[in-house]
Amino acid sequence: MIWRRLKKASKEEDLEFRERMSSVDVTRKDKLAMFLSAFLVIVLPCLLILGVFSLLMLWIFGAL
Repeated sequence: MIWRRLKKASKEEDLEFRERMSSVDVTRKDKLAMFLSAFLVIVLPCLLILGVFSLLMLWIFGAL
């Protein structure tokens, strides 16, 4: 349903987008900020969920 509403980009739009993306200069601070935000948003919640599930399994099987 939603895929029908999405339009494919034309070749010209795609080339223009690629040119704009290649001309963007990403500094070291920007890369560090992106890495830290990805760590906070993806890695920490995953570790928290795995830790909770591990403790739950230990509690269920009586090892805790």
